[in-house]
Amino acid sequence: MLASAVHSLLKDSRLAGRSDLVKLAAVVLLAKAPAGSAVVDMASRDVGGWLGCSLSHVGHTAVPGLKATDAVLCKPKRTDEGQTEGLRLELLPLREARAAADGRPLAMLNKRELATLLRFCEAVTCPGWSPPGRAATPPGFMAQRRGRGAPTDRLAMLLLSLEARRDGRVRMAPGRVPRGGRRADTTVARLLGCSVGAAAGVVDRLVAAGHLELQDTEQPGRDRLRVPAVAAAHARVRKAVAPVDVDEASPVAEDVAADNGLCSRCAEPDAGVAEAALSGEGWAQESLENLLLAADDCAFGDQPTARSVNGQVSGGSEELSGRSACADLHTAHAPVADLSRSSAGDRKVFSGSAVEGEGRRRERAYAGEDSSGTGPLRGDKPEGLLKQRSGTRSAAFVRVAEVPLDLAEALAPVAHLWARIPRISTAKWLANAVRSELVRLSGIVGPVFAARALAARLARRIDRQGPHAVEQLTGWLLHRGLPQRSGCWSHLCDDGYRMGSGGPCESCACLIDDRRSTRRSIAATVAVQLAAASPELRRAEVERRLRDAFRSKAAIQAVRHEADAQGHVLRRTAAEQRRQELAAAEDARAAMACRDCGLPDSAGECPVCAFRKRTDDLIGQAVDLVVALRVDPLDLRAVAEMTAQVERDTRSLVQHAQTSDASADPGVRAHELQQLAEELLRQRRHRALQCLAVSESADDAAERVYQVALRKTDRHSTPETRRKAAEKAGASARHRVARDLLGEFLTDLARARANLVAAPERVSWNERLAELASHGHPG
Repeated sequence: MLASAVHSLLKDSRLAGRSDLVKLAAVVLLAKAPAGSAVVDMASRDVGGWLGCSLSHVGHTAVPGLKATDAVLCKPKRTDEGQTEGLRLELLPLREARAAADGRPLAMLNKRELATLLRFCEAVTCPGWSPPGRAATPPGFMAQRRGRGAPTDRLAMLLLSLEARRDGRVRMAPGRVPRGGRRADTTVARLLGCSVGAAAGVVDRLVAAGHLELQDTEQPGRDRLRVPAVAAAHARVRKAVAPVDVDEASPVAEDVAADNGLCSRCAEPDAGVAEAALSGEGWAQESLENLLLAADDCAFGDQPTARSVNGQVSGGSEELSGRSACADLHTAHAPVADLSRSSAGDRKVFSGSAVEGEGRRRERAYAGEDSSGTGPLRGDKPEGLLKQRSGTRSAAFVRVAEVPLDLAEALAPVAHLWARIPRISTAKWLANAVRSELVRLSGIVGPVFAARALAARLARRIDRQGPHAVEQLTGWLLHRGLPQRSGCWSHLCDDGYRMGSGGPCESCACLIDDRRSTRRSIAATVAVQLAAASPELRRAEVERRLRDAFRSKAAIQAVRHEADAQGHVLRRTAAEQRRQELAAAEDARAAMACRDCGLPDSAGECPVCAFRKRTDDLIGQAVDLVVALRVDPLDLRAVAEMTAQVERDTRSLVQHAQTSDASADPGVRAHELQQLAEELLRQRRHRALQCLAVSESADDAAERVYQVALRKTDRHSTPETRRKAAEKAGASARHRVARDLLGEFLTDLARARANLVAAPERVSWNERLAELASHGHPG
């Protein structure tokens, strides 16, 4: 949930394309926002500490950048005397998401998740502080990274930590990797929304600082990223929850036994200890493992998981579990059980718990039961069970289903139920069903709004559940959550709401208004016709006429549907007849003889003639390339002479290059000539483009583009990178000009050939008069 909310914030259109400084500031504001509003009060010096920049940079770059995004309202916070003491910042995407309540991840964040996100950000990028009278908050492991590029590195480290697993390995970006690049660079580039080259510099800096570990392999694209801080924190968590064997006679055992005498909820707090702050600058976090201990059993509390903890069990005794840090058994009170090795969540059962899957089946208690037979009394400890479980066993970590990253926004309303899916295979199969529904919705509302529409549908139908909770998420999604329910003819209607806009469906409202108008019309008619009748009689008459009216409409609709069905049959018959006609025409065309050589059953043109025509066309194109570069198109005589000469030479060249003998199949010889003509055309086009690429026009265009690209500034690029990019842009411009020049020359040649008409033969007047005299005069 936390990662989904952060990514949803960064994907906001108002933050797209902004600097990493602005994006990191938005994430910090989200983490520090209270549960009831989106307003955060911060001092400029604190903002600089979170972002890793100076106070001057905050005033000249960070605050103006936030104001320019239209995503943050920034106002000075003043005292009663009018002096400025800080900044009042309001995160508009968070406020809008809470107001819309449409199932977006930002709207689903509660107080606990916001506090967890704040603690997580403090563990990564917190500057650290020591308020008077309160415990000091240690700085995050990225606090020393300040200055140029610090916001980019901090934001990348924050996003990578959110994507990390228990062992610290980061989920790598799928797909193809650019040639010569690393998958780690592609992953960071997708997280930051920057180029792969800029992401490579970020990865190198973080690896050099020791915050990341790059695990290279011999195969390209198989490298992996690992966050050591996350792996170390999870290791400390596993060590903290693991059982510890302590000698009962040691002083440590006595201290632990003294600590076990109090319940965490029943014990009275020390009056001399001040109450800890819930949030804000004075809230203290000693280390990163505190966050992980408080979070759910997943990657940094990304998705909530189901807790199989019996509320009646508070802990286990040392005799049963072997763990000396448990609380003694005492009277049950409010459900305060934690997931421990000796609790019901680990299947170590006491009397009164209702778990299954281990040990013998529980026997039913009958009224008046006064003996247990051969077995122990209820609540007694069976000796066999004690012997079986007297050993120490390491803590078990159960793998739970996690919401896929590509479905985080769509499944946000049911993210807290996803972890209850019993099998990973079932979760994958259900995720494929959700993706199929998203594909269908993409064809209706577009791929941008498909996830939002599905999330709104799920949130709406969960609200309609009322007091009945969803027990089986798989069946509920397949039968109630995913299917679309249209109340009218519109394909955009879903439960009376338009999926495109989220507002009420106008078509459904129109149908409702039509039914209401029909009822009002019938009621008015009955009131006039039966004015002297009693109200009961008029009401019965109105109901009878309403039934007759709707029966009449139903009969009309049935007739219309029958006519539509008959029309559908007629259309299918006509389509089948048309297909048969086309098939007959195709058979007749296939039986036609070749128009050139007369070969039967050639569909009007045999392969040999088709190859010859294609060869003539290719030779003509190759001739045009030579003539267009050598002859002035205004000299028509030179065009005609050069065309004839080059065509003879080209045909002779192709004929001499043929390798097959005269005894070969004519089709094979014709196909070989076509291939030779294609190769000759390719070579001549390549040489023509090379000649035009070194022309004066191409040189000028390449130089201009090179200078423009060299002057472009990029905060992530180096002079060498800018020079290479400028050279690449200049070469591209050079080839583009060469292609344009060749196209112009060929166009001028085609225009000249259109004007090249054979001049009429000159005839003397004597011959002309003799010809006219031979015809005689009419009449």
